[in-house]
Amino acid sequence: MTQSRPGGTSGMRSRNNARPRSSSVNQRPRQGVASRELQEARRKRRQREVMRNRIIFGTVCVALFALVVFLIVKLAGMFVGSGTMADTSTLTVEKDGQIVFEEVADFDAETYSKADLKTYTKDLIASFNDTYGSKAITLDRFRVTADKAYIKTTYVDADAYSAFTSYQTFNGTYEEAAAAGYDFEELFCITENDTKGIGTTVDASETFPGFHVAIVNENVTVKVPGQIYYISEPSTEMVDANTVSIKQADGNEDVTDTVYILYTPDK
Repeated sequence: MTQSRPGGTSGMRSRNNARPRSSSVNQRPRQGVASRELQEARRKRRQREVMRNRIIFGTVCVALFALVVFLIVKLAGMFVGSGTMADTSTLTVEKDGQIVFEEVADFDAETYSKADLKTYTKDLIASFNDTYGSKAITLDRFRVTADKAYIKTTYVDADAYSAFTSYQTFNGTYEEAAAAGYDFEELFCITENDTKGIGTTVDASETFPGFHVAIVNENVTVKVPGQIYYISEPSTEMVDANTVSIKQADGNEDVTDTVYILYTPDK
């Protein structure tokens, strides 16, 4: 006989008494149309964000690469520029009025040593700067080979160069040169296609206003920051559109002529 358990229920559980489980208990609820559209919108937004981040990253990489290339080219240009040396003594007029002089001279090790020459050069510059101005001259480069000495110096302006070397030198406008007492009473040659024309008399007051002029009294190569249109006739030879070689026909370095170089500055 079956005994009743406390609580009044039978010891055997009837299948008929068991409640059927709902078929939806273990099933995932179906998503509605709005929910699916929301998920799709979120997915597309994530895709757009990923694409945008990739574009930004790519742009930054390209910019960094361009910057690196620019710096490499710039440094290479500075290195190459600093490594070039003139073959002959050259006076370069800079746009800002500074004068760069590259002196190329014979060197005899039996007369003096490289160290002595460098010390002598530095002492001369220091002594001049003490009286003229602390930045009047700077020594840019000093090099001695087997039989040549190369010394590159920069002067604050043509006046400083004249004062240090005792060579008459001027750079400025024609009007400034005329006011300083230069008479331009020379035969002048028109320069065209980097060649020197025939010397002829020129009315300077009618022809030269508006031009810049470099005036040099030294047997050197002269470079100006612009195209040359006129040069005085004696002892000159065109090298290119902005360069003139000054030298005596007989090669006498002790004789000099005052040379006028009329040019228009580069912009």
